[in-house]
Amino acid sequence: MLRERARGSARFAFTLIALIAVSLASVRLYREAVLWAGLASIMVVITVLYARAWPQAEETPEQVDRYLMGHIAISAFTGLVWGICAIQLASPTSELQTFMAGLFLTSITAGGVMAGTVYRPGYLAIAICSLLPFGLFLLITTDGVIRIYGGFILFYFSFCFATNLTASQKTRDALAAQLVSRQAEKALEQFAEAARHQHAAKRSLKAIQHDMTQPLLALRNFLAEMDRQATSPEQAVLVRQIRFALISQEALVEELSNVEQPASRLTHTEIDVADLLSRLDEEYRPQFAALGCDFVVKNDLGIIESDRPKLERILRNFLSNAVKYGASGGYVQLSVFVTGDESWWQVTDRGRGMTQDQIQAVRQRENLPATRNGQGLGLGIVRELAQELGGTFEIKSSTTTGTQVSLRLSHRPVEVARDQAFVLVIGQDTLPNMGAWADLVSSWYWKFAHADTCQGAADAITLLGQVPDLIVLDPVAGQSFSESEISDLQQFAPTTYLLRAPVGDGHGQDRNGIELPDREVNLRRALESRLQNSANSRAL
Repeated sequence: MLRERARGSARFAFTLIALIAVSLASVRLYREAVLWAGLASIMVVITVLYARAWPQAEETPEQVDRYLMGHIAISAFTGLVWGICAIQLASPTSELQTFMAGLFLTSITAGGVMAGTVYRPGYLAIAICSLLPFGLFLLITTDGVIRIYGGFILFYFSFCFATNLTASQKTRDALAAQLVSRQAEKALEQFAEAARHQHAAKRSLKAIQHDMTQPLLALRNFLAEMDRQATSPEQAVLVRQIRFALISQEALVEELSNVEQPASRLTHTEIDVADLLSRLDEEYRPQFAALGCDFVVKNDLGIIESDRPKLERILRNFLSNAVKYGASGGYVQLSVFVTGDESWWQVTDRGRGMTQDQIQAVRQRENLPATRNGQGLGLGIVRELAQELGGTFEIKSSTTTGTQVSLRLSHRPVEVARDQAFVLVIGQDTLPNMGAWADLVSSWYWKFAHADTCQGAADAITLLGQVPDLIVLDPVAGQSFSESEISDLQQFAPTTYLLRAPVGDGHGQDRNGIELPDREVNLRRALESRLQNSANSRAL
């Protein structure tokens, strides 16, 4: 801004210099007029040249500091020149000349006390080096009215020193407001541009979805005709395999149509694991056979609940990678088994494998595709899908033994889901970062009831005529439950504590407690585990 205002300040200074020169010449002070005009003009030219000579590109803070220090030095020297000229013009025998000299100095420094002063240190340098020497000179070397005038100059200097602080602060506030306004305008422009791009992307996405839907529909019709004309079991099997692949593609197109929608909860449905693996077996076994690779499927699961489209996408990524990069080892195995309350979905091959650097890139999902053979992108997608399912993706691989990719999921008991678990909460009615207990549990398609006290819970059970599958004690601040109250509740259903914070000892309230999770999916897992333990206990 100092550079931008240099020319405007120079024009004002030259105008003031011309007025001073004309004023001096009008009283026959020609030598003083020429000397004043010459020296003052030289300093103005130096100031303008300094501003123009400085690089106009973006500066570093160090460069800005150097520029400001140079500006202060030039301002101080300019003030000194004006002060010396004023002292030379002042005369103990001519009150008019002295008054004119003081008037010239006060004129050049008056701008710093008005709103709009840009840089306070530069103004102070001019004022200190011009007004202060001139005022002291008059006060010390003269007497009478001129000495009083010298005192007035010093008083004016003090006034300028104090007033300039307020003027500078107002200018800084105005500049800050202007900067914020510009930034807001720029942000609005960027937002509008992003909105335009997003609108164009949505239109493009809808067009792609439409264009993808048409050939898929035509392919479905062709498959129906091929199915009618199939004359051998091999042809019928081939048509069925193509149909499975078509169903997968249609699911991806449907998911594409929901990309712009807000993230929704997972859609859990019952999945017959044997049927799912049988379809995958029919689809991929011919591909492995064509490559001379044995394909083995092992399964220890019956029916589970999960988001089937996402689970299928993960398994298809596993198997597609095995076809491309693992079949060269001659053996691929798809296995599903249970350990504790978790299910494992693994694909193991004896192919060429991956290096440790490639595995690390896949885990971090950076610079995809991360591997030279292209496995990075698909496995990166798998990692995100696993997180959406509330599970984890793991990979083990070496260039000598092959690759094993695994999906680990919390084993969701079908018995609980079928019975629509009934949960009764006593105490608080909301959860941090999750919302109300009622909304949360209801969104899982479970039954829910709430009571403030143990007695209220017993009354609710009697009124509803239904025994809960699980009672959760979530006490409010200062609330506690006695051993007898807990014992009475356990006569109805298994009871557990939600531990929002350490509850101490003495009442047994921290036994079998659930520490408050940070995510809804983890809370649901914990409650499901309690429900399953309860179901197992009843079965025994």
